[in-house]
Amino acid sequence: MTKRKKTKKAKNSKGWFGFLKRDGKKKSTVKPTPRKRRKKDAPRIGPSLRITLTIAGFALLAASLTAGFMVMERYVKTLPQAESRTGPLKLIDPPFWLGQAWVDHLIQTLGDSRFSLDETTAGAVSEKLQQIAWLADVHVRVTPEHVEITASYRRPLVSAAMGGRRYYVDDKMIIFHALPVTKIAVPEVVGFTQRSAPSPGTVWLAEDVRAAMELARALASMDQLMAAAEDPITKPLLDEIASIDVSNFSGRQSTAQPHLVLNVKDDTTKIHWGAAWGQAARLMEADEKEKVATLYQFYVENGHTLKGIAKFIDLTQPQSLVPRL
Repeated sequence: MTKRKKTKKAKNSKGWFGFLKRDGKKKSTVKPTPRKRRKKDAPRIGPSLRITLTIAGFALLAASLTAGFMVMERYVKTLPQAESRTGPLKLIDPPFWLGQAWVDHLIQTLGDSRFSLDETTAGAVSEKLQQIAWLADVHVRVTPEHVEITASYRRPLVSAAMGGRRYYVDDKMIIFHALPVTKIAVPEVVGFTQRSAPSPGTVWLAEDVRAAMELARALASMDQLMAAAEDPITKPLLDEIASIDVSNFSGRQSTAQPHLVLNVKDDTTKIHWGAAWGQAARLMEADEKEKVATLYQFYVENGHTLKGIAKFIDLTQPQSLVPRL
């Protein structure tokens, strides 16, 4: 019994290398995956067709990018125009006598009549306006519609010719280049001693010119009062004054002759005013109020004119009016 069992075990056993084939190779137990068959109707892309499609794709991409850049460029060009608004100048409460020549000079100084309505414009405009001698206390404000300018305008009271040019002087003796003015009278100062003009925008330190300016200022103020009176004058008296002669200022030529003389536009009549404003009492002349009253009385009584009435009008004597034919 034991021997038979032993024989059967030996018969079924293959030894230590029984798992190998007889030829020494391992027998594969994994079945190969069956290869999928291609469909007979699937198109096959050749090399030439692939190159053609690639070129067409690049061309389409380039065209799309070009169109996109064109749209972006148009947007970039139009965007600042949409955001940057411009507007004109607007003068706040300019004086009635300010003519177009003065406005043109202002625009010429600024270099344009329209400006960007942004925060940088106010400072740039204000800086340029400092160059204009007939402006003072300049303030610039930018609104959504305008560039507003608020300033003090130097009203010319007298003019003076020097070095081939004409200048104006205001009530503070600031000198600046003359511009055409038609709505106010600006008599000329003649006979002053200074030959060269100071820099525009500075104070003219000339006492004889100051005397003429103060007299013209007094007559301009009286014209305004008379124009608003119950029986107003038809035109300013100062309109008939051509010039103020200061050649004998402070009696420097003759103490016996009037220090200041007003020349009427008829080139004939002269008004002997006398001492400079505030100096009448020192020379025993009629005071300034009496001189003004006497002059305007003569002006009204002769039909609001001084022309062709007398050879001269003497205002120096107290309580006297002595026109001489």
